[in-house]
Formats: sequence, structure tokens, C-alpha cells
Amino acid sequence: MVGRRTTKVGLVLLPLLLAGEAPAAQQPPRPVEVTVSQHPDSAWTLDYDPQAHRILARLDDGTEVALEIDYDGPADDDHLVGITPIFGDRRLEGAFWGFTAPLIYPQLDPDEHPIDRLEVHAEGGVLRVRFEGGTYRILDPAGPEEPLFMEAIFRRQDQRLAVNLYGLYYLLPSQAGTRLDLTAAGEVMTRTIQPGGEEGTSRVLDGSRVIIMVSDAESRHLEYFDRVTRMEIDDHRFGRMELETYVERLQVQVNRQPGVAIELFELDFDHTFKDCGQRRVMSRLSIDLP
Repeated sequence: MVGRRTTKVGLVLLPLLLAGEAPAAQQPPRPVEVTVSQHPDSAWTLDYDPQAHRILARLDDGTEVALEIDYDGPADDDHLVGITPIFGDRRLEGAFWGFTAPLIYPQLDPDEHPIDRLEVHAEGGVLRVRFEGGTYRILDPAGPEEPLFMEAIFRRQDQRLAVNLYGLYYLLPSQAGTRLDLTAAGEVMTRTIQPGGEEGTSRVLDGSRVIIMVSDAESRHLEYFDRVTRMEIDDHRFGRMELETYVERLQVQVNRQPGVAIELFELDFDHTFKDCGQRRVMSRLSIDLP
């Protein structure tokens, strides 16, 4: 094993501010234990930048495939924690409540869910990333005192980037006319998410409209799908993705607030624990390469 490094850096967590709200007091820096290791046979090259609080992993197989792993809050660069796949000059990320958020998002509540540890290990054609922090009691006071975590294992398979996901996490596709075909309890249902006529607005087509009014300006489309086993995501911005999974309850959330930059919507895997007690979700995500 070579290139193994463990450091601690300060992580500043800020709440996602809604337009018009006064900024919350900044939290003191929180130490994050970061471990980066690379085996001599690794097909991935790791570039660790402690000052920027991120790691860039490049796949050295002649393709333009990379992953940007961000592990601090948006205070320094307006970028939320998580993993951004990068294909050439195309980054799978977008505006989310005025910040930039990645496709793969491990932080269930940035105001309450701390990131304590990050492990990144490259060996052969496989890259393993694990975020860990807080406990299940963040989601349910009666939950176990076990660390919340998200583990993602990446490898290239033919013309796809394959990702095995485990734990609790979010996926944040774009609203660029994205069509979802979900298989839930054996039934296939379709939803199409499109941006509205002004920044921060959106439309959900092909299904029931379940709208929650948060304030005069903000609303959310919320739907819950039980016993989800498959999802096909046709995203005009990020490309085509397929997800094989078993999640007792999946929440689809589309946020609206005129005047606030929101380009992404939420596939939330934490409600399966909150509502059904499922603590870990194993999924296989595959993303078409350009």
C-alpha cells in the first residue's frame, strides 16, 4: 500500500439559507479525519488538495472520466459536500438553493449532520469512497447510536460508470426535462421534471401533484414510492442513468422558490429509515458515458 495519508481539517457547516432569511451564526470549524490511499496497481490517480478540502480522482484508461470529492461545507467555495462525476468538460452538478450541489450527496441535513470521517481508497479499477458522521439519532431520536454513512464504489464497465451505493444518501438529478420511470411494488410509474418559466420554479408532469406550501413563495412537490426496485433516469443534462435497488420508501422532492437558483431535484433515501426503519439501502447506479 502506498500513498496512504490521514489528516484532519476544519469543516464549516452552514444551513441552506432561503431567500430573505438572516444568516445563521457560523459554526466553529469541525475536525474531519481524511484518509487517502492508493495501491500501486490503481487505475485511478488521486490528487488530494487539503487547502481546497477536496480530492480529484482521475481514471487512467484513456477516457475523460474523473470524480471530484468535496468534503466541506459551502462557506469557502459555495459547493456542497458530495461526489461530482466529471466526463470531459461535463460536470454532473448544478445549482441547488443558490449553492452548487453534486449528483451524489451524502449529507442528509447540512445543519445537523456532520461529516466526521472521509476514506478514499483506489485499487485496481475500483475507487472506494466512504463518508461517515453523526448517528441515526439525527433522523430519529429513538434510532441507534451507530454512525450515519454513505459508501460509494466506482468502476468503469464498458461505456458506463458503475457505482455501488450503500447506506443512506441522496441523488440529485437535474430538472432538464428529466423523465423518471420507477418500478414500485411491481408497478411502473412515470414522472417528468422540468424547469418553470423563471428561476427557481419547476413543473412535475405525468403524475399526481402533491404540493406542500412552505411559505407564500416556497412550495415543494413531495411524493413517496414504496418498495422501489428499479429506476430509469433520462436526464437531458446529465445523461441516461439506471438504478437497481431495494428501498422500502423513496421520497421524490422538487423544490420551488422563485428567484432562487434551483436546477436539481431530490431522490431521498433517508425517509426509508425515518418512515420504515430501513437503515441501509444497497443500490447499483450506472451512468452512460458520452
